[in-house]
Amino acid sequence: MVRLIRIILLICSLAVRMHAQPPTEQVPKEEPPNREADSAAQIPAPTPAKTQYPLDSFTDFSALLVGSIMEMGEGASEAHIYRSGNLVRVEDPAGLGYFITDLSTLETYAFSTGPCMHDSHPYFRVSPFPAARSGSSVERVATGKETLDGHSCQIEDISVSSLKNGSHLKMRFWEAEDLQGFPIKIEFLRPGGRSSIIRYKNVVLGLQDRTLFIHPKSCQSAPQRAAPKKSRGSRGS
Repeated sequence: MVRLIRIILLICSLAVRMHAQPPTEQVPKEEPPNREADSAAQIPAPTPAKTQYPLDSFTDFSALLVGSIMEMGEGASEAHIYRSGNLVRVEDPAGLGYFITDLSTLETYAFSTGPCMHDSHPYFRVSPFPAARSGSSVERVATGKETLDGHSCQIEDISVSSLKNGSHLKMRFWEAEDLQGFPIKIEFLRPGGRSSIIRYKNVVLGLQDRTLFIHPKSCQSAPQRAAPKKSRGSRGS
């Protein structure tokens, strides 16, 4: 089991970079001046664009997570997910352990029947909660409404751009109106139509049991990628 945990944590270290062109901004046509002097006051001001990352609003919940960013198309793997503040706990789909990711540090603690392990990357099933890191910009565009699994949903296209490395992550959220806008479906939009879809079922909003997120202060470090081997031509004994 410890070997399996090592393999999973190595997957966590894979950077998923998605590039896309930013949406073209449409400039509204200029309205002709009205003859009445006070008519301008009757024209409503445009609604300011939302810039907050939607998932930042949901700091306490539990749900059944179906799929992951690593699965193409509709995901099939199922795992329970819990969040309390900056801590996110995800059960292993096979029931062999669980992972706790700290969204403030992006560190992950993995637990099984063996010793716990620590990695400096977020667990991949936590995605896309860590997507909007410090220094990122968020664009949100409402694209319509749809009823999904009995929930009336507002559909939003979300773009997260990193000024640090120039990467772009494009997603589509189905935000359930009866769950305060919690996205019960998220599609990761990749070039060429190679998308990944995850769903959140049995969503319960509210405070979680804090004992679910307790972890040791120190754990065994996860293995890192091996350094390139030296050529035989290098100095020897």
